[in-house]
Amino acid sequence: MTERETYVENMKLELDQLNDQLSSLETKVQHGPPGERERHQSDLLKLRTHADDALSKWEELEAASEGSWHQWVSDMDRLRDALIHGLHRIHDGRSRL
Repeated sequence: MTERETYVENMKLELDQLNDQLSSLETKVQHGPPGERERHQSDLLKLRTHADDALSKWEELEAASEGSWHQWVSDMDRLRDALIHGLHRIHDGRSRL
């Protein structure tokens, strides 16, 4: 497996895990107290948009050639890190993305 293939595969696994965590958090907030739902709703919508953007960027990365895939790495890492940070902020009750 090439370095590119390994990175693409690992990034997809990470994004899938983050999306699972986001879905779980959305369900938890939806079934939580009304104040919590209201407090986190807009942040969850923003985070879902970030997750969708990350998946779109991953699709571009996956389609990139062996010679050009490195140009996508910093964007992918930034998007993944933003998702992680956003999930932690909401989970810890410090939302305001």
